[in-house]
Amino acid sequence: MAPAQTPAPARHIDIKVVAHKPVGGARTERVHQGDTVVIRTQSDEPLSVHVHGYDVHGEVAPGSVASLSFVARWTGRFPVGAHPAKGSAAPHGPEPTLLYLEVLP
Repeated sequence: MAPAQTPAPARHIDIKVVAHKPVGGARTERVHQGDTVVIRTQSDEPLSVHVHGYDVHGEVAPGSVASLSFVARWTGRFPVGAHPAKGSAAPHGPEPTLLYLEVLP
């Protein structure tokens, strides 16, 4: 009988948003297909964050950290975007890209 494989630890990616922009700019993070990805976002204003290509989204409240967790099932390059949270007084303008997630085979 083959020994049980230990799953790889989750890949944590942190994003800090100030004035509706990612601190340090929109960088690229690489993971592998099958990895569990946890995107932790902090913001100075309420935001709705989502990963294009994956049905993953969440709300970020100012002063707290919101986590989006998912398994990277599809390979490719996926932008992580944000827009003002529902009910926010902030104007809904162009959606900033916070991060590019590259999923490698």
